[in-house]
Amino acid sequence: MAKKVKSIKQEKVKLLAPTWSIKKKMLYKKFIFSNFSDALGFIVQVGIEAERMDHHPTISNTYNKVEIYLSTHSINGLSDLDIKLANNIDDI
Repeated sequence: MAKKVKSIKQEKVKLLAPTWSIKKKMLYKKFIFSNFSDALGFIVQVGIEAERMDHHPTISNTYNKVEIYLSTHSINGLSDLDIKLANNIDDI
């Protein structure tokens, strides 16, 4: 079971997932690639990592832009899994 992160503020996000921000009460990050193929390849890699963790993000893609939102639906908020997945995505 995921552990809910209590009272997450932007300052805390910068410590736990430094390159992410809070948007719509979720962890959020926008990635920009040189073309659609690179963006799609990244999405596939994120999907493999998400499946490995059994924790699935909301992903939006428009040509070379990929937006990712992370939250834990079962607890209706942010959890330690969101932070771990955010950091793992940054390592891709």
